[in-house]
Amino acid sequence: MLPTVFLLVAAAFAEPLSAGFPPPAGASRAPASAWGAWLRTLPLEPIGTPVLSHAGAVLAMPAARVVALPLVPGDLQQCADSILRLRATWERETGRSPAFHYTSGYLSTWTDWAAGFRPRVTGNKVTRRAGGRPGTDDANFEAWLADLFMYAGTRSLAKEVSPVVVADVAPGAVLVAPGSPGHAVLVLDVAREADRAWVLVGQGFMPAMSFHVVAGPVGGWYPVAGETLPTAPIGMPWATLGRFAE
Repeated sequence: MLPTVFLLVAAAFAEPLSAGFPPPAGASRAPASAWGAWLRTLPLEPIGTPVLSHAGAVLAMPAARVVALPLVPGDLQQCADSILRLRATWERETGRSPAFHYTSGYLSTWTDWAAGFRPRVTGNKVTRRAGGRPGTDDANFEAWLADLFMYAGTRSLAKEVSPVVVADVAPGAVLVAPGSPGHAVLVLDVAREADRAWVLVGQGFMPAMSFHVVAGPVGGWYPVAGETLPTAPIGMPWATLGRFAE
């Protein structure tokens, strides 16, 4: 798969997230950062497209729509990994150099990988060595992502974000409950009306599967209320809300 080219081509022909999910009646979309605004342009698969596992099996997930996002081969691109993929793709498209930590604490950078350096993992120890294929092409980016997904997860994702109070929820925020396996979801959009707010939420899951918009009760949106965001099949405590640095 070619992540950057794929998303750009898909976006040119597919319905974007913002068109597929208009705000609840009376509400308007909240202000968004560049990252959050980019998420609103994510291309959607046609209505009725099922959630598929990495092996192509149809899965009974509570999806409002499937997002046209490629998977790396194998059972690697799960909940936290899907979020890392989206963030890494956005950073690469905007001229940044994506860099994320393994669960062990090692910082895996796209710059190093593109220069031909590769991590060597021995137990919890990671060393950096030369000898890999250099290049900034999509195939090499895909290989870097696959390596990252093998060693990152909810525990490492939780350390990539800073806590934020629920009143300040914005597009691009994450809710991440670290653990083995734990779970993580991505706030794709936010709508507000006076003191009320709604969120549109995306997730991957185990086994690795299509990234999808979870079916919230108000046209796909979830009201922001209570102590837990009731996403299915796992609800997420609002206390786990965080955001990436901009």
